[in-house]
Amino acid sequence: METAWDTLYRWEWFHREQWLPGFRERKRHSPAAFKQIVDGLGGSFVLDSSCGFGLKTLVLHGLGLRVVGSDGCAFAVQKARELAAAEGQAVQFFSAPWAELPERTTDRFEGVFNDALSWIVTRGKFESALRGLCGVLRPGGVLVFMGAAQDSPSDPESRRRLLESEWQRRPRFSIEWRYARDAVTCTSLLVRERGEMYVDEHHLFLIEEGGVQSLETATIRQPVYWHWPLLLEMVLQAGFARLETRTFPGLGAGGTTFRLNVATR
Repeated sequence: METAWDTLYRWEWFHREQWLPGFRERKRHSPAAFKQIVDGLGGSFVLDSSCGFGLKTLVLHGLGLRVVGSDGCAFAVQKARELAAAEGQAVQFFSAPWAELPERTTDRFEGVFNDALSWIVTRGKFESALRGLCGVLRPGGVLVFMGAAQDSPSDPESRRRLLESEWQRRPRFSIEWRYARDAVTCTSLLVRERGEMYVDEHHLFLIEEGGVQSLETATIRQPVYWHWPLLLEMVLQAGFARLETRTFPGLGAGGTTFRLNVATR
């Protein structure tokens, strides 16, 4: 059964000629910060555990790290292999849900990068994912992920205000892209819908082929459930020794400050 991520990745790959040029420059920010973290540990064998098409994986490889890519979407992993081969990069990829990583690979890493962990929508799945990610780390290794920072507000009302600020900042509806290839034209639209503690992003793909129109959809939830005290509790229960937020001035887009959470096994 195709998931929302399968649908999203399939149509993102369809219009790859629009986003592929210059991807290394656009994707360099978090890999550069991740490299600083693992360099400080003396490590170079790392896993990009939310690799998608492998764009950040290839950036990490270009930074001199010995990197493996993994993702829960088999289609994305297949295309990551194709892209790495086309780029002439000897990078290995495999498909695995985060909870099953220790059973899917015998490798153990000094660092694991993940930029999608906070999109998990249930605590049970979050805890299982953290155990799996911890299980592929060597002692002293780190899981580096994006999420609520150490000094971010944890009370519900403050988090609602943050959600409201983000909600007001972005449009409710937008045309993301339009692309034609091999007699197929696809128009991607994004519709955003706010819930109590989340925003649902509905991706609508309007497909035109041979005079026939069809519609495919994929909904990705952006929750604000995972505040710092809860993240800390789950991380420690999963087997990590500590959790902290690290700041990287100037590494964000436009020279802004970049922040990442670091869980040490």
